Amino acid sequence: MQTDGFEGPLFDMFKDRLWLYGWKVLRAWMRDGTIIERCRERRIYFPAPYTEVEEMMRRDDVRQEIAIDCLSAAVPAFMSSCLQGWDPKGGRNLNGFFLHVALCFFRDAYRRWAVGHRRRMREILGPDAIPVYDSEWDEWIRVPVPGPEERTVLQETLDIILMKASMEERAVCQAMLTTGGTQEEIAQQLGTTRKAVEHRLGRVRRRAKKLAAAGVIMVPSVSSAVTR
Repeated sequence: MQTDGFEGPLFDMFKDRLWLYGWKVLRAWMRDGTIIERCRERRIYFPAPYTEVEEMMRRDDVRQEIAIDCLSAAVPAFMSSCLQGWDPKGGRNLNGFFLHVALCFFRDAYRRWAVGHRRRMREILGPDAIPVYDSEWDEWIRVPVPGPEERTVLQETLDIILMKASMEERAVCQAMLTTGGTQEEIAQQLGTTRKAVEHRLGRVRRRAKKLAAAGVIMVPSVSSAVTR
């Protein structure tokens, strides 16, 4: 490729091979949930809440969206700016060199996907919300403002249960209370899967049981509140 001036059929074929290689590897790492760890191993840091990582692991459409966005920028940048600087004596093979570059672009692609995902969660939670600092993930999130005039015992109990819940868990519970839909209907509303809704409700139930065991709350009857 260097002899050909980094252009021509061989160059184009290599570009296609890199795209396919990145497509397989990035989606595999997203599917098994290790991609954030891979980024951190290369000192590429960004906040990635476990609920969003779980979304990538469960949903192939999310993995495809992020991978396409990432590779659409990473492959041209690598071919035009990085390839010529690769030294085969440097201890890193060409595939490994490309993956390091691709993960830098993955960070930006993930952030763009997360913006839309979090916006959908905020739409479900409603505009009447306040910012709260989440120390676990070092970021600001929005939670619903309590309305004293409409509060019930159930709502007050849920406020306690959801105090440390993720944005996704709160959105599921909010949809459950406002629409009374099935898990499948709530999943469609949130742009996720029924399995993800079931998993998030399961975490809420387990948290409620711990609070009840500590005497903080009385467990509300939510185990059958949302049908499958």
